[in-house]
Amino acid sequence: MITSTPKELQRAGWIIFVLLLVSVFLWANTAAISNFQVPAALPLHTALETATIVLFSSVFIVCWNAFDEIRKKNSVILAVAFLCTAIFGFFHAISFQGMPGFLAANDMHKSLSFWLLSRAIVTATLLGLAINFGDAAVSPKTSRRFLTAGVFLTLATSLLIFIRPDYLPSSYVEGSGQTAFKINCEILIICINIITASLLFKQARAFPKALPGEHLQINRAHLFLASAMMAMSEVYFSLYINANEIFVVIGHVFQVISALAIYRSMVAINIHGPYATLSEASKNLVATTEELQRHKRRLAGIIETAIDGIITIDEEHKMILVNPAAAALFGNTVEELIGSSLNQVIPSRHRAAHDTHVKKFGETGVTRRKMGTDFDDFYVTGLRSDGSEFPIEASISSLIENGQRYYTVIFRDITERKLAKEKIAQNHTQLSQLSSALQSIREEERKHIARELHDDLGQLLAALRMDLSLLQRDSLISEKSQKNIASMDQLILTSITTLRRIATDLRPRALDEGGLFFALQTLRKDFSARHGIDCELRANEEQLMLDDAHSTAIFRIIQESLTNVVRHSKASEVQIEFNRTPESLEFSINDNGQGIEETDMHKVSSFGLVGMRERVKAMHGRFELSSVLGEGTSLKISIPLSEDLDAQNNFR
Repeated sequence: MITSTPKELQRAGWIIFVLLLVSVFLWANTAAISNFQVPAALPLHTALETATIVLFSSVFIVCWNAFDEIRKKNSVILAVAFLCTAIFGFFHAISFQGMPGFLAANDMHKSLSFWLLSRAIVTATLLGLAINFGDAAVSPKTSRRFLTAGVFLTLATSLLIFIRPDYLPSSYVEGSGQTAFKINCEILIICINIITASLLFKQARAFPKALPGEHLQINRAHLFLASAMMAMSEVYFSLYINANEIFVVIGHVFQVISALAIYRSMVAINIHGPYATLSEASKNLVATTEELQRHKRRLAGIIETAIDGIITIDEEHKMILVNPAAAALFGNTVEELIGSSLNQVIPSRHRAAHDTHVKKFGETGVTRRKMGTDFDDFYVTGLRSDGSEFPIEASISSLIENGQRYYTVIFRDITERKLAKEKIAQNHTQLSQLSSALQSIREEERKHIARELHDDLGQLLAALRMDLSLLQRDSLISEKSQKNIASMDQLILTSITTLRRIATDLRPRALDEGGLFFALQTLRKDFSARHGIDCELRANEEQLMLDDAHSTAIFRIIQESLTNVVRHSKASEVQIEFNRTPESLEFSINDNGQGIEETDMHKVSSFGLVGMRERVKAMHGRFELSSVLGEGTSLKISIPLSEDLDAQNNFR
């Protein structure tokens, strides 16, 4: 709901109010004021009528031509109506009493007949706009026919008035002034204009600019002013007796104000408005151009000062943009590279592949060259002016401008990084080899110590127990000594058991004597018996027929995993499952414990996990550790198997 009156409507209302007050004063003193005779009334009348004709002709031009061939019913009606009004106004002006050739009272009747017709057309047109019968498209052919018919009827009526004015009711009598017919017509026009003004006021208040979906933009506030001015002007035109009275001039002044308001309502909004918009667009264009220039200078500054090389080439691989950093990397100047082929900075052996890559990138937009990725995946070799080569990390992009594709490459010299990475890779390889050697040495030492403990110390303890057994049979030994000997025998037995456990932990004999399957079975039984955790092994002996290195590594991985279960997981069940294919051996260790925090999986201090990863890496395998808090942990390992190993197992 509209709660405020638009400013234009407020101004129109104030103008109407002020002029109405002045008019009421003049109308109340008609008898006295009508005595004022205007000198040179005829030229003044002609000038005011001419102004009105020009304004109405402008309205016709706008309504007819502003939309080229795209016309609507309202714009066609307005154009034809105001053209016919202008024609009738012209004939009214030239036939007004006193004009050359029009001196008789009958001529004044002709002039007023033209006047009534022009006022009737304008009044009916404004009322039609106020009622708003709707709008519809009109074909160019139909609009031209309507224009032709309107002009024809106007000219035919004008000819009739000039030739046979007596066919029309009399509108003026010499000495008596206007007839009752003419005054009644004026009263009817006044009433219609008042109704029109009220309708336009409501529309202007609801729609300050124009009605929604209106093809021809019309300012209703100005039309409201025009209708009110026409109503007041018709009052003045109904009061005079002869053409020299001041009321004629005042009425024509109000008529010009009305015509000017109509002009403003249609011409200004449809012609002046677009020109104002164009002017504003021109200012915005200038501002945008300046902003683009600033961006261009900023971009040029960035390119010139960038520490990375930047090169732009066209479809023929001609360099059209080279920044100083790029020129310096290749040992050239910018001027030397501009316009030359990109092949100048690429070794000859790489040129064909590079051309193919650029062509494919232009077609698909896909490239493997991305700055910041592993340069081992893909890097470019650059060629300096002295013939030396160096590695380049580069990213490429493209754009199409005026149908021409351009490629831009941003690159940097990665010689130092490549050397550093190669050094790191070499050190890592050496560390891995050292770790593998230490694991082997450690395993050999454990095997040696376990063998020494079992074969030497174990034999000695066994012999010692045998001696004690012989000593127990001696009848000369007292009962007290017998008890001491029995205690010593029990200690020796405990020592032998402990010795065997230590030797097994160092190197289970089942691994050397029965293979990995029996070693894991022994480990499973000992683990369950010692810690009370149910441990299930899902495997068969054929799956686990491996060489000593693989068997030892897998046994140690599972042994370390079970140790972690005891230390950290608080699990009640553990499953160990093996699956073997001709290509790989996969096994998993799953528990139902409390799980591992994500951060704990990658701690440097987690030596058990680090050791398992190193063992898997030494066998070129894949190590995957996953865990869900409260649900347990899963370790999955996949180890590739060589053909030699399979052949060895088949032989067995």
